[in-house]
Amino acid sequence: MQSSSSLATLSSSLSASAIQSVATHLGATERVTLDGLQSAVAVVINGLSQRSGDKNFLSQILQMAENAPENPVVNAVTSGALTNPSSSFMTGGSKFLSTIFGNQINVVTEALSSKSGLRSMAATTLLALGAQTVLGLLGSKIRDGSVNASNLPSFLSRESDALQSKLPLAYQAVSTHKVEVDPVVAQTVRHEEKRGSILPWLIGLLALLALLGFWWYRSHTTPAPDVVQTPAPVPAAHAPVLSSTGADLGALVDTTLPDGTALHIPEHGVEGRLLAFIKDPNRNPDKTTWFDFDRLLFDTNSDSLQPQSAEQLNNIAAILKAYPAVHLTIGGYTDNTGNAANNLKLSQNRANSVVDQLVTMGIDRSRLVAKGYGEQHPVGDNATEEGRALNRRISMLVTQK
Repeated sequence: MQSSSSLATLSSSLSASAIQSVATHLGATERVTLDGLQSAVAVVINGLSQRSGDKNFLSQILQMAENAPENPVVNAVTSGALTNPSSSFMTGGSKFLSTIFGNQINVVTEALSSKSGLRSMAATTLLALGAQTVLGLLGSKIRDGSVNASNLPSFLSRESDALQSKLPLAYQAVSTHKVEVDPVVAQTVRHEEKRGSILPWLIGLLALLALLGFWWYRSHTTPAPDVVQTPAPVPAAHAPVLSSTGADLGALVDTTLPDGTALHIPEHGVEGRLLAFIKDPNRNPDKTTWFDFDRLLFDTNSDSLQPQSAEQLNNIAAILKAYPAVHLTIGGYTDNTGNAANNLKLSQNRANSVVDQLVTMGIDRSRLVAKGYGEQHPVGDNATEEGRALNRRISMLVTQK
């Protein structure tokens, strides 16, 4: 195997501008970004390989890859999709990751976050980059005929072995089951390894990052003026942040917490409203002042949080760390579609998931209570899709501050 030398070649061949084009979006150094992206690709490939014995799963992956654009990462950077959790790039990456890891996606995200030293939201973005990169490359190989349903398992196994050293140590906590390759297929893999290697695949990743570097260089280089000095351009307004239901939450604003933590939160988001309540000495905890999360997303009929939820959860965790006296009840709610008992269970499980996630972010479990309310206390009209979307929510109640 040439995995180490190939990865070393990738690291040394990338220009500083190519690395920085991605690092700019993450607020990280070029070294951390490169290592994190390699780990994200390794995690995605490994997850695919572990489930390569499932024919239905492989069929899903092939279909998703066939429909993947050739340069999704380049398009995402140029369009600003990396900073928009509702963009097709981020939601597509999330869907792909959820297909692979299911309810273990949060464990995967935290494993990458721990290895890279980046916050969960940056790790989420890296995973989306890795997922879309793998999808794009698989799509290219499917279209050129080098990968198909019969040889996809052997291809994934070969690439996974080559990238093994880049996997985060904490990734071992993911409870997926690696299906043993059929002996006939394994023999085929050995023959194919003589003809192919991971290098062409890594060259494809290198090309994507090089394109990103070109975009960054073009967008960050100011041409020298001729004779007449032109006025400085007026900065474009920040794009509004959208809630999980599509509501406009305003642009991101900077907020500094008492412990010095700097947050970038939507001006009309729940973080600001929660902070205002906590800081106001005239507002005391009661049983009716609930604050609805506005950027949490779960898989359909599941308690599995989607990766783009990490940013808001990180913000809430930061607020709780800055105000250690604050205790919360996390309430889960559903619409009235389906069985009431199942809805009650789902709402409880979703509230539990949010509490569990906050605990992994460093919040003492004794400060948090999870409570499922099912169909109770609707805030929208269950006769309309818009109303049902509002009723499917997670809320916070300050019980102590």
